[in-house]
Amino acid sequence: MLMKHSHAAVRSTLPLLAILTALVISTNVFAAPPTLTHIFPAGGQRGTKVTVICKSGPTWPLAVNAPGVTVVPGTDAGKLEIEIPADLPADRIWIRLHNAEGATPALPFLIGNLKEIEEVEPNDTHRAPQVLPGSELTINGVLKGADVDGFAVELAAGQTLVASLDANERIGSPVDAILQVASPEGVVLAENHDDVGLDPRLAFTAKKAGRHIVRVFGFSSTPNTTIALQGGENFIYRLTVTTGAFVTHTIPMAVLATGEQFDPASVDAYGWNVPAGTKLNVVPFGGASLAELLEIEPQAEVRNPFDVRLGFAFNPAMAGAARVRVVSHPVLPTVAKPDPANPPLLMPPVAATGWMQTPRQDDVFRLQLTQGQQYVIAVESRSLDFPLETVLSLLEPTGKTVVAENDSPGSAAPTLLTHAATQTGEYILKIRDRNRRAGKGADGQRCFYRLTVRAEEPDFELLGAADNVVVAPDKPTEFVVNVVRRAAPGGAIGPIVIQAVDLPPGVVAPPVTSEPTGATAAKVTLSFTTTGPAFSGRIKIVGTTSQPKELRRLVRTPASFGACFETFWLTAVAKP
Repeated sequence: MLMKHSHAAVRSTLPLLAILTALVISTNVFAAPPTLTHIFPAGGQRGTKVTVICKSGPTWPLAVNAPGVTVVPGTDAGKLEIEIPADLPADRIWIRLHNAEGATPALPFLIGNLKEIEEVEPNDTHRAPQVLPGSELTINGVLKGADVDGFAVELAAGQTLVASLDANERIGSPVDAILQVASPEGVVLAENHDDVGLDPRLAFTAKKAGRHIVRVFGFSSTPNTTIALQGGENFIYRLTVTTGAFVTHTIPMAVLATGEQFDPASVDAYGWNVPAGTKLNVVPFGGASLAELLEIEPQAEVRNPFDVRLGFAFNPAMAGAARVRVVSHPVLPTVAKPDPANPPLLMPPVAATGWMQTPRQDDVFRLQLTQGQQYVIAVESRSLDFPLETVLSLLEPTGKTVVAENDSPGSAAPTLLTHAATQTGEYILKIRDRNRRAGKGADGQRCFYRLTVRAEEPDFELLGAADNVVVAPDKPTEFVVNVVRRAAPGGAIGPIVIQAVDLPPGVVAPPVTSEPTGATAAKVTLSFTTTGPAFSGRIKIVGTTSQPKELRRLVRTPASFGACFETFWLTAVAKP
């Protein structure tokens, strides 16, 4: 019977077969949202084009959103071609994959200044390390299983080598790594375990010329009962080694913003091998390139005001870079060692950079406070990758009675004091290091801190439960917004109206109100529905109140790798 079918009949079935095939393919392609677990390499050199592999699914190609760089999906599954501008004023961008069904969380992609290479196995022993083609490089590697990666570099006598590993803290690699410098015979000459969170960093000065081995190995960052080296395909890292300058921070660590300008326009660069007197310009973090997805410092324990933004200072010829806080209040010159007989006077709001240089140094300031006003005093050191564990003490104007004190618990959190002044006058603020390490050893030369003092005003913070929303046409999508109210002299925060703005056609989310008390005081739920076409892009969610004054605050994403954002990725799925 089939042999008797006419050619016309066969042709008539082709369009239907094509339609059915297309529907099957479409269903397969867009049956699930994409996933993204990691990217390798997890960064690239400024001014170059990099090919990376995304560990993703379920299909390829996928659409990519990565403000600040140019990204072209490759024909091979998971491959991306990333072109990084030479003048990009940032140390990382964020990559998100998306399709018609949803989007991945945005993952960080780091930006460096040095030439980049990839690790080449075998390099597991000091007898057969990977020989580096220079002494100013960033190596992209993976710890696969019980792995030790070794790299040989030639050093002159008296030359200082800086080795810095990015893994857990900045790219989310599940490794607690150890970094060593060893002799050709395998003798450990220097070692570091945790310097930037769980990531190691060290500076080593060679006593004699010759080959030295930099090696990396690690354990799981999640504690378990296995006492053994661990690894896997996602145990990725970026190891920067350099005998040149490596910038870690600037002095001051905060600058004053006046409109779009910064004052001062330059800061002093600090780190290892940085020539004295090196100046760096501070520019807005990301510039126009990252305006679509601008990193914001989380308010966190410091309770940063909402007008705080990030600045960035770098030199393309130097490794490392520095983030600088940009504030709208005065910034004091750096205080190296305040005179306890005549302490500097601080007039809130104010920021200052301190540097403890001698053992058992106590930094003392006079602090002008006003009766009835509540103040927030924050000192950051460990959270900025410095070794100080600060203790804060606030004494009333006579200097005899401590009215508030905070002994840092030793974590990476800032040391914070809040105090409502009971009288007007010059209070005494004392800052000391609990471990008295200033001036002792290599760490003792890095005892910096950033001090911020400001009056606290009634305000509120809004935090989304996720950084993206998927809305399907068959049922509403609920999205939780957490509300943090901060009362202060001047009144409590009244009702807050929260609503999504800049929604695409067909997507609706009725406003909701967070009342001062009751079930909605700390959390509300937005309900998104869609009857329109497919959409993938960014939206904002905003909260407003008129009590005790007019305030408008954007909802922020959950903090990730020390950053948050004021936009959310929305996927509206079209009705079949």
